[in-house]
Amino acid sequence: MQEPQLRNCPVRETCLYADLGIVDVPAAEAAMTHARGLRLKGVTPDLLLFLAHPPTVALGLRDSSASHPKDLLVSPSKLAEEGIALTRSVRGGGITYHWPGQIVCYPVLKLRASELDIPGYMKNLEQVAVETLGRFGVDATRRRGQAAYIGLWHNGSKIVSMGVRVSSGVTSFGFAINVQGDHAASKYVRPCGLEGVELITMEEILGTAPPREAVMEAVVEIFGTVFCRATATMSDRLFRELALLGPFPAIEK
Repeated sequence: MQEPQLRNCPVRETCLYADLGIVDVPAAEAAMTHARGLRLKGVTPDLLLFLAHPPTVALGLRDSSASHPKDLLVSPSKLAEEGIALTRSVRGGGITYHWPGQIVCYPVLKLRASELDIPGYMKNLEQVAVETLGRFGVDATRRRGQAAYIGLWHNGSKIVSMGVRVSSGVTSFGFAINVQGDHAASKYVRPCGLEGVELITMEEILGTAPPREAVMEAVVEIFGTVFCRATATMSDRLFRELALLGPFPAIEK
């Protein structure tokens, strides 16, 4: 496999990271937007935000004007009956399903001039996820036939979902690793418009799920290597500033 292009970068700016806990999609996007604004102004260094969502069907910008998106395979009332939120996201792309067993990773990076190749940035994000999964004995591959297949796959099932935005040289959104838990409700959507896509988790592949903290630690270490950032934990002040934007269970940590 080709090495990521940024691995030998001689400069290692700081990147702060934190786990924001289980956060609904609107609150997570509010925190990310605020973090992006801070980074754009140079108030903070680069940031790496970890979180998870409650059971949620999230619509991308592609479905922003649809009263009933074509890739939602059940009625909104069916989702409500099962306690699944239906929300519209500001990210690009189509519909996706989230649940608490995922680890969602949102890098908020001010890209260097050498990093402004967006396909290259995406490839490096994929590399972080590939190496993270590999550390736990899970093989993951890319499928580059079309944009809808962006993400990582294990034996034909999707294990990592990806979607990014880059504006004024600052990134937002990122990827979600399927670690564990019940994702049966994913059958209620046609992810990215693809027929017959099945999700798979690390737990299903390995027989038991690795600790969430261990997976996040691996992401931090590998992210720092691939993107040539010196990673450090986020200060309590900044954590609380971001957390107070939403009802985050991790606020008291």
